[in-house]
Amino acid sequence: MSKTARLLQRALARFNSEIGKAVAVAIAYFIGAEIAFFIGTLSDRIFAPFWPPNIVLFCALVLVPWKRWWIYILAVLPAHVVAELGVGMGALQLLVAFATNVLVAVLNAAAAQRFVGEQPWFCDVRKTWLYVLITALASPAIVALAGAFVPILGGGSLEDFGLHWTQWFASNSLASLALGPIALILLTEASFPLRPALRTVEAIVIGTALVVVCAVAFEVSAGTVESGFLPALLYSPLPLILWSTVRFGSRGASAAVLIVSAVLIWRALNGPSLFIAGDPETNVFALQVFLIGFAIPVILLGAAVEAARRAERTTRDSEEQISFAATSANIGLWQHNLLTGDFWATDHCRRMLGLPADAPLSWEAIGSAVHPDDRDMLKDAMLAATQNSVPAECEFRVLLPGGVTRWMAARAHAAYDEEHRPVRLSGLVADITARKSAEHQIELQRRELAHLTRVSVVGELSGAIAHELNQPLTAILANAQASQRILAKDAPNLGDVANALDDIEQASSRAGEVISRVRKLLKKGDSRLELVDVNELFRSTLKLLHSELIGRRIRVHLDLAEDLPPAVGDPVELQQVLLNLIMNASDAMSSIATRRRVLTLTTRTTKEGFMEGVVSDQGRGIAPDQQGRLFEPFYTTKEHGLGLGLSICSTILNSHGGDLSIVNNETGGARAIFVLPVYRAMAAAK
Repeated sequence: MSKTARLLQRALARFNSEIGKAVAVAIAYFIGAEIAFFIGTLSDRIFAPFWPPNIVLFCALVLVPWKRWWIYILAVLPAHVVAELGVGMGALQLLVAFATNVLVAVLNAAAAQRFVGEQPWFCDVRKTWLYVLITALASPAIVALAGAFVPILGGGSLEDFGLHWTQWFASNSLASLALGPIALILLTEASFPLRPALRTVEAIVIGTALVVVCAVAFEVSAGTVESGFLPALLYSPLPLILWSTVRFGSRGASAAVLIVSAVLIWRALNGPSLFIAGDPETNVFALQVFLIGFAIPVILLGAAVEAARRAERTTRDSEEQISFAATSANIGLWQHNLLTGDFWATDHCRRMLGLPADAPLSWEAIGSAVHPDDRDMLKDAMLAATQNSVPAECEFRVLLPGGVTRWMAARAHAAYDEEHRPVRLSGLVADITARKSAEHQIELQRRELAHLTRVSVVGELSGAIAHELNQPLTAILANAQASQRILAKDAPNLGDVANALDDIEQASSRAGEVISRVRKLLKKGDSRLELVDVNELFRSTLKLLHSELIGRRIRVHLDLAEDLPPAVGDPVELQQVLLNLIMNASDAMSSIATRRRVLTLTTRTTKEGFMEGVVSDQGRGIAPDQQGRLFEPFYTTKEHGLGLGLSICSTILNSHGGDLSIVNNETGGARAIFVLPVYRAMAAAK
């Protein structure tokens, strides 16, 4: 089958489907007209209280594209002709009646599609109001100007134009309110059936009770118009109407309006009228006004209930989605009302804190789950969140049942009223135990690597260290031998022996200092923060490297600030940084002339309250392609380097709240600049 044939076949199938729908609409149109004429006949041919055919056509048009409206209009024309001829309507009168029916249906459908928007309409108060204004007020009022001529063409008087206009308007308006909403809901909402058995039984009970109560109330009301009990009797169905509206929303409201309208019209056509206004036409109009006035607020109430229910459902779905997402991310959500003291938390948040799902929440209950050492810190953080407009964050430990300890991160922010008073505190709790464990492992590995690097540096300096030890040991041996020779004489000079012993003491102290410095470098253990004199750290490091620098023929120029405040850090790790930077500077000058081998060490205080140390050399400098990779692990410019020194130095300084950078000197060589927070700056910050 060719593509053109398939397209024609598909178009024909759609057309046949559309024709089937149009035929169904025509049948419904005819039935609606017959019902209207039947009601009019029962009322001595008074104009029908409501006109269903126009609502049938309107519902058909509003649910299809306007390009296919002509199919339905043509389909209902034969139904209209047959129905109108059945009551003896003339040709001209029949055509005018059909034209006005089509006109009001088209106006309603076009305006509804343009202004009300897409279905559903009766789940939103604004859309429902627009539906009422368009289909029950504006369009019937406009088209009634032409519809009033239908009875005039049938023999009515032109002087009664106002009466005919009123009858045409009221019958179409009442049909739009009594039949339109329930018809559109049935046609557009596929999930109308009441699934639970109890809901179905409840709907049947309400509908049956409403029919009975309305029938009894309207029957009794017809004989008590003059007794003053009419208002009370007319309001007797109100509880059932409200019950139906509240329980079933717009569906219940629309169904209640239809039931009340049907029962009241039936009662009015089969007995004394509830409304005694002097003549049958006015009685029918009074009935229509009563039903129109009753239907509008009930339909709007149903829309409001439906809107509130949908908003609640949307909120609940959003909360469930947020709760699911938070649970999947191992995050707990909580909220504290500062005015009422109410505390809310997700179930996952309770589980994270080790609190029972049904236990009342309070700060005391949460505090009992927090590690005793972290309670004050958490309390201060939450207090800060209520006093500042920026979110507060903190990390704390939780003691779970069974003695398990887990790390949590809390974030909170406050909401304020018009007077900027905190009224609500909201936040989240995240389990960061895995991150803390990983950070701990990384810190242990960093310390191990730093220790191995220090051992490697000591290995490189082994010759210089041996030379440093050899000098005091040689001096000790020489002084000891001299003392022995002096004491071997018959009249030893004890003063010379004392001098020799003093020299031995000084030499042993010097050797002890060398050994102590090496032991500190080789020491393995946890970092200890203490006050560190960086100037003294420079001097002690130079003493450790004294022989190494002499062997390399490097001159040292010291420019240390006299009023340098102490830094806060681990002296062993900071000395490792200095050792590495000085050794790198020494290596950089190994290939230049001896007279140019000058190492400059500088300390000073910056305006920002930090201490700055500089290790400057006169070597080759940093090549442009090396500038961005100096701190990468395992990247080195040395022939036998590991590429870990600068990376470890940068990590150590960052852990101390400082920073490390390396730049080229304008006069040649490079300088390593490190900054550290000083004690005075930290105290001021606190």
